[in-house]
Amino acid sequence: MSRLLITSVTALACALAAPTAHADGREPGSVLVYPIHRSDLGNPTWFNVVSVTNTNRAGGGETDVHFQYVNVKKVASTFFFASCTVEDRVETLSPADTFSVLTSCHNGASASNGYLVVSAMDPELVDTHWSFNHLVGSEQIVSAFGGIYALNAIPFISTLVEGEDTDVDGDGRLDFDGIEYEGVPDELFIDSFIGGLGDSIALLSFTGGEYLTNVDFVIYNDDEIQLSTQFSFSCWAHVPLATISGYFTAQGLATTVDDPTELDLDCDGVQELDTGWAIVRPQSAISVTSPTIMNPAVLGALTNDLGLFMNARLLWETPTKQFNAQFPN
Repeated sequence: MSRLLITSVTALACALAAPTAHADGREPGSVLVYPIHRSDLGNPTWFNVVSVTNTNRAGGGETDVHFQYVNVKKVASTFFFASCTVEDRVETLSPADTFSVLTSCHNGASASNGYLVVSAMDPELVDTHWSFNHLVGSEQIVSAFGGIYALNAIPFISTLVEGEDTDVDGDGRLDFDGIEYEGVPDELFIDSFIGGLGDSIALLSFTGGEYLTNVDFVIYNDDEIQLSTQFSFSCWAHVPLATISGYFTAQGLATTVDDPTELDLDCDGVQELDTGWAIVRPQSAISVTSPTIMNPAVLGALTNDLGLFMNARLLWETPTKQFNAQFPN
């Protein structure tokens, strides 16, 4: 066998053995998920600007982008099924184009919060999502009290050839099944939190408002003591960590053995604040009318909406994927 043939065979084998590439916070995708939007025109406290950019600069690199705002009506408790409705808009991005919008103007529901899904559509066809892994995006949320934070969108690539219709099964939905789009992370990580600082978590379920999604929180304090709690929500929730469990508070963390030198703020060898981290582990999604879904698809972000010290970040993701997510549900 010639050296050239051996080299070619070896390269092919390595390519076949290589893991499938997935989008992350620094790679463009065909779908962008914004874990939170604030679109309440009646509440001047918040201003939410969403941006999406077409990084394709080549000729013929135009795309439509489908904005689908999932608006969640408040319910008495996260244990009740939330009312989730979708308002959509379609915009066109030319090559190297960027588009920014105030959500309270762009979203058809004038008094709502929830999450947003932006997906690429073929500009030459009607209602046809396509493989176009060139979209990047982020949002900025500004408080009337002077605080501001930015949050990247979560990108998902299409695994199909560029320009191909992604609705392979013809169901009219975006399927994160490893065929139309890459899968959703199996678990999420809160990389760290400080007890008592008032952080909130936004969680969204790709199993829809018909389901009550149950997740486990496996919490570790700064001395590796394991704690745990459960949380249930429908469609989308944005709640303080302290509402989920007292273990996310300074008082809750102080009930266990912890590291007396962490977090030392004045360098005197004595801890001033308690810290921890947590795993978000989806368990099941239950419905009155449909079969239970095990290991449902969940995404999320941490936010702090207090005064001038606002901040936000996406949750970390496990490399293991699951493939039962779809949108709309």
